Amino acid sequence: MAIRGKKHGKKGYLCVLCCLGKKQVFVNLHHAVWAVCKGRWPKQQLDHINGNKQDNRIENLREVSASENQMNVLYPWKPNAKTGLPGVYKTKGGFQIVVASNRYHFRDRYLAFYHLTLLGRRYK
Repeated sequence: MAIRGKKHGKKGYLCVLCCLGKKQVFVNLHHAVWAVCKGRWPKQQLDHINGNKQDNRIENLREVSASENQMNVLYPWKPNAKTGLPGVYKTKGGFQIVVASNRYHFRDRYLAFYHLTLLGRRYK
C-alpha cells in the first residue's frame, strides 16, 4: 500500500489516497492508522475519544459499536445564556442536564457540567 497524498473528507475527516494494485481509493486516515498499529482493519466503527476528527493518534482511537458511537456525538453547544455553561440549564431548584432523555438535577452549575462531561457528552 503506497500513500500518495491527503485531503479532507466530506465529513471533516482526513483522508489518504492509497494505491491498492492498480486501483486508487481514498481511505479515512484514522482507519489507516488503526490498520497499521493493530494489524487489521476495524471491524466496527472508530471513535475519536477527544472528539477532534483531526487527532488521529492511536491513543485517541477506540473501536465501538454504532450505538456507542452515536451516544458520543459532539454537539456544537453554545454556552447557555443563564448558566454560562453548555448543556446546563437553570431550573427552579437549581440546575439540570439532559443525557439520553434522562434528566439529572444538581444544586451547583459547575457540578452539573462536570457530571455532563463524565457521562460522555463533550462540547466544542
